[in-house]
Amino acid sequence: MQYVWRVLIPEMGYSCSFVMHGILTVAALHKAYLIPSEREMFLDLAASYSNAGLETFRATLHLIDNDNWEKYFGFASLVVLYVSALPVRNCKNTNVVASFFELFLFVRGIRTLLVTFEEGVGRTKFAPFAHGVWIVDPDDEETSKNAPLDRSPLPRDVYEALQGLSSFYEDNLQGDSRGDYVAAVKDLRRSINLMAYAGINIEIGMLLFWPYVISENVMADIQAQNPNAILLLCYFSVLLCALEQRYWFLKGWSRRLFGISDERLKEHPALAEMAKWPRRQVFELYGTP
Repeated sequence: MQYVWRVLIPEMGYSCSFVMHGILTVAALHKAYLIPSEREMFLDLAASYSNAGLETFRATLHLIDNDNWEKYFGFASLVVLYVSALPVRNCKNTNVVASFFELFLFVRGIRTLLVTFEEGVGRTKFAPFAHGVWIVDPDDEETSKNAPLDRSPLPRDVYEALQGLSSFYEDNLQGDSRGDYVAAVKDLRRSINLMAYAGINIEIGMLLFWPYVISENVMADIQAQNPNAILLLCYFSVLLCALEQRYWFLKGWSRRLFGISDERLKEHPALAEMAKWPRRQVFELYGTP
């Protein structure tokens, strides 16, 4: 995976302007993170590079084919980093639930765009993107079983907590919502398994597997900031917080969510009670930044 980021993507940037703009975007963001006194200047640079890259990307997207898809794939991967870096880019007043929705919508859109070329990734130099993340097959029935957590940064009682969340939705939701939310919890367990099998070598793709597979109804509830969807995001944020320890551009997402969830769930005592476990993990197990 490091070879892809350190060698292949930069090499691609020399021959493709929008990939180079993507690289410069992430570089400027990292500078903004490292040098707070010059944060605004580097954020402006990052936004400028991002806009320039997206303009060319969109203008040529209709030309994507089997011969040139790799540069679009590379740029899309860089944009995922940019979109994921909300805490670095934006002020604390940003609505983090809306930002979760935008991130999920983006990664779902990228997969839809590149699904035609998805099978070919594993036969190219980008194979680590296809195989590096998937320690086990997320669609394998074995993956639905609890993985060992002894070498994982995840909470030791994460499976019990998810079972409690699933039972809560079973008991309190009706119709399609019940099935959609129970399925979303099951898929979140698959993300947990991917992370657990990886031990300390967790990767962001193990978590972004989840937005790919949740239903349109759950996505709509996230957009509407439905209290049940906010509760679901609270549990998602525990996994995100584990990744924040490893990836600088993710730091701050999970804690910001609880600023909103505490406010939105206070009129729903049962939901607020269920949110205590993820809140405790984010603020006590992983500590404050």
